[in-house]
Amino acid sequence: MKEQNKNLNQAYIPTIEEMQIWYRDDLRKEALKSLKYENSKKIEEQGSFFKAFRRFEEIDDKIIFDSKKDNIYYEKYKAYVEEETANMGKKIQEIENLIQYEKFFLRFERRVNSETNNYSHYGSNSATRYRVDCIKKLGKELEKLLESSPEAWEFYYKCQLIGDIENQHQQRLVNVPYVAKAKQKVIDSLDLGVPVYIVGHLGSGKTQLAIEAAVDFTIQNKIQRELEDKMEDWFCRNPHATEKDAIQKFREFNEERILYYKNILTNGSKEEIEFLQPLFISGSHNLTYEDMFVEKTLSLEHSFSEGSYSDYLNMIIGDFYEWMDEHKERLEKMTDEEQLQLKIQIWKSFSDLLVASNSAFGTEIKKIEKEILIAVKEGRPVIVDELNTIAMQNLIALNDILQRHAGSTAYITGVGPVLIKPGFGFIGTGNLSTQTVNYEGTNELNPAFKSRFVTIEYNYVPQNIMGSLEDQEFPEKNELFRIILTQLADKNGNIHIPNSKRTLEELFRFSQLCRVTQNVFMGNWKDNEVELRESVLSIRNILHVLDNWNQGEEKDLSKALWDGFISSITYPDDQNYILSQAVRFGFFSETEGWKIETKGIGEANTTYDEIRTRPYHYVRPSIETLSYLDVVHLIFGKGTTRKTLPKELMEDFKYNIGDPLPIDTKKYEKLDQQLSHLEHSKDLLEYLEDNGGEE
Repeated sequence: MKEQNKNLNQAYIPTIEEMQIWYRDDLRKEALKSLKYENSKKIEEQGSFFKAFRRFEEIDDKIIFDSKKDNIYYEKYKAYVEEETANMGKKIQEIENLIQYEKFFLRFERRVNSETNNYSHYGSNSATRYRVDCIKKLGKELEKLLESSPEAWEFYYKCQLIGDIENQHQQRLVNVPYVAKAKQKVIDSLDLGVPVYIVGHLGSGKTQLAIEAAVDFTIQNKIQRELEDKMEDWFCRNPHATEKDAIQKFREFNEERILYYKNILTNGSKEEIEFLQPLFISGSHNLTYEDMFVEKTLSLEHSFSEGSYSDYLNMIIGDFYEWMDEHKERLEKMTDEEQLQLKIQIWKSFSDLLVASNSAFGTEIKKIEKEILIAVKEGRPVIVDELNTIAMQNLIALNDILQRHAGSTAYITGVGPVLIKPGFGFIGTGNLSTQTVNYEGTNELNPAFKSRFVTIEYNYVPQNIMGSLEDQEFPEKNELFRIILTQLADKNGNIHIPNSKRTLEELFRFSQLCRVTQNVFMGNWKDNEVELRESVLSIRNILHVLDNWNQGEEKDLSKALWDGFISSITYPDDQNYILSQAVRFGFFSETEGWKIETKGIGEANTTYDEIRTRPYHYVRPSIETLSYLDVVHLIFGKGTTRKTLPKELMEDFKYNIGDPLPIDTKKYEKLDQQLSHLEHSKDLLEYLEDNGGEE
């Protein structure tokens, strides 16, 4: 024990900043190991030829081993951080479960209120207000925890990052605040039975938003009903259980149901997935009333066109025995011979009727129910894409449905009164025209018709277009940059890119360039009165560029920007303006063989040969690894910083050092500052000595 304390006393005592840097380096090493492990798993699934002749690039690992990382104090610091992160994670999950429980009960209360009021509205009462207040209180408790603990902050936002990556892998929208708020607004409107009209510019993702909101709305309703039944059944079997027990049981049921539906969406059968998806109609000027509700069609009928002969024989036998049961008393009054003759005649009659009913040859008029009628009857959401392309006289047929709530009856022309089943929701989408951008075939909706909707304008996600990556005061507001980084991250949240510092700065400037084109396209910002008519770096075009760049494997970002987007612009003025803006944001540098000359309005398109001064040659820099924590800080900011060691760790350090005198936090900080100042002074003196005292 004495020898151990002696070694500890002689060990180097690192500063907080040093231990944080070492910890981040360790996370980057873990990211590299994780990448190799994932690659190894994929290799095992391949054939022997692939395994035998695989080759790898030579990797220069820049994360150099530092002997100080064997430091006993750092090991204790690292163990503390890992344990504290796990503990904070449990606390966060407990709070989030309580929030989910309160929301579950709030929806329960509102459903009961809605049914009591014949589905006319939710209604507010003391019980619903209690749940709303609890949700707010728990939200503040979570905020306070994130503000007080670095480990809680890092755990929470790592979960956000991993969730973003999962959404991206499932081809869903990344749940940045702009997307989350719009989606929740759609779901809240559907909960209230109010139809939604989503308008926006091309490539903003409004149709995808409508689909995801409809799916989430459907799954939320299913989980809600299933949890109500499960909790009721559980409590009937455990009548003496406390609410604490109920909350724990709710967590088990809720997590199981969420996982169940998540697995269906990723690995379910075609029928299971379709059952959760909304019904969908693509709007057009030619779309008629019948296309939305009931379509009349001519059907060519053939003799015994469906089923096997044994099926038809079973039908006759069933009908025959049913007839005998109905006339049992009458048959018993007959002789055996009379019964036999009558049965023969009845059997023959049934046979003749069956043949006659299945011997039609020719055409018959049949009615086929279409998407909106099916959605109303089955209680499912329906999306009418490009709603404002449909002729107004056909849209008017929707009026009665749009103003009715679930549980009430709507009148449908050609069908009659139809009960609207709970779960029904109506979402329309439409392109937003401006003075400079007009989408052919779109119409302005009748104000009276449009007033039946909650209209949501959904466009491109926010991004700051001023300043560099390093001087962003509120990085969490750069939501477009967040989407770009999510696209590049592996499933663990790590990113592997060449020359990370330069590449990250380029990606940030790329996100700024994208937002400028979006602003100009929407008409929100005019630069020298220039307008974009057809082209914009929308999310789908951004992804084209990133896929073309492929994390810098074969080309730099400027070349990928040209190949993946600018070269395909067919309207010359759009191409000229976007090229000029790309140069303004640091792309297509002359030192790298590019020469972009500004063209006048109306001139021809720019070709690749015009802007290259020499053959393109790309030398890929060394690949560097960023851990999930690096990415979290890039997206969400520095977070909750640790300026002092935690009390329990300070005491542990003090005990191990063997210092009989307690040292408080302020003294520790002051000593740390003095040591840093002395180290700086030492470096300065050495520099002056090496240069003969000259400046």
